[in-house]
Amino acid sequence: KLEEKEHREEKILDQILLGQLLVKLDGQERTMIYLRYFAEKTQMQVGEELGISQVQVSRMEKRIIKRLREYYDGS
Repeated sequence: KLEEKEHREEKILDQILLGQLLVKLDGQERTMIYLRYFAEKTQMQVGEELGISQVQVSRMEKRIIKRLREYYDGS
């Protein structure tokens, strides 16, 4: 039970941190991260929904993740 409680608390903290990081993104970037990591769509599917190519999704994803890491490291 103790391990379960610690895991639950860690998950809550991760969600809070993720929420703080995601507000730093603009609408399209947030949508892209949501589709890729929460809706578990492929880069091709995300590209179709956003009206951009898979290559653009890939580049955008890398750029966003880099920025989020920088925000996290700076906090």
